[in-house]
Amino acid sequence: MSKYKLNNSIFFILWEGIKIYFSNIDKFFIYMLFPVFGQVIGIALAFGLSLGFADKVAQKADSPASALLMVLLLAVPGLLIFAKAFWDYMVAYVALNSMTEGAVTTGKVYDLASHNEVATQRGWKYVGFLIVLSVLMSLGSSIFFIIPGFVLWIYFILVFQIFTFEPDLSITDIFKRSFLLIKGNWARTFILMAVLGFFSMYILTEGITVVFDYLNLTESASSIFNFISNLIPLDLINRILTHVNQPIITNAMISKTIFVSVLGMIISGLTLPIRSICWSLWYKNLSDVKGAEAEIVVAKPARRSRKSRYENED
Repeated sequence: MSKYKLNNSIFFILWEGIKIYFSNIDKFFIYMLFPVFGQVIGIALAFGLSLGFADKVAQKADSPASALLMVLLLAVPGLLIFAKAFWDYMVAYVALNSMTEGAVTTGKVYDLASHNEVATQRGWKYVGFLIVLSVLMSLGSSIFFIIPGFVLWIYFILVFQIFTFEPDLSITDIFKRSFLLIKGNWARTFILMAVLGFFSMYILTEGITVVFDYLNLTESASSIFNFISNLIPLDLINRILTHVNQPIITNAMISKTIFVSVLGMIISGLTLPIRSICWSLWYKNLSDVKGAEAEIVVAKPARRSRKSRYENED
């Protein structure tokens, strides 16, 4: 990706990332279809089958234990679909980085399946990497570590790119490398993350929600989730809310909230490519800049030593 060497600007990164994304948007959209919608379909299928047939299973089962087992078995197909889609989504975190390199080098994105090998050929290492990352994220989300956890997350935000482009590094060294690259660039990295998140998650979600409202589709789309809201004991909750002079909650409100959340998750997933592209370009730029700085530091003592030699000869 030498085309972007030493151009250490977040505005340049955003502009180039947008160009690469929209020039290949059809390929990225198709690539992300199953990883994103597979998770949604899997969860919906698991809950729909298990909750939808729970009453009938309970009536026909010989015992509560066998009824529970049958309900769990009904959820298995959906869980399997979700697990496969979730794994493909995590693979996309590194495959998209490889696609970015191809797009920068050749100007095109092609042979999408081959990019998955960046993760699948190092499957066990990638699983270990994800486990370590999950543990760190769990610790960082604790109420006692929210602020330091957020600060560290910015320092570790390039770990997927480093896993992709520096395959010889150990899991520990991947995190160290990300920390060193972000060091001195924390504020600009935060701004880049904020802009990407605001655009790809908030703006697009709100925009599509407005379109649904304008076309009067929100109510019908939200009604899909009525089976979940009907399970919530709203009578009890509303009595408590009325007692403390708070507005009551309706099934329609809960269903709409779930719909907007699912819509946000879908949009966030489908726009993962643009975030991965930008982070790949940011990684390459910081790597080039840090490498150039290191060369300058090494070159200075060499120049001093030559000057000292000439002074001694005089």
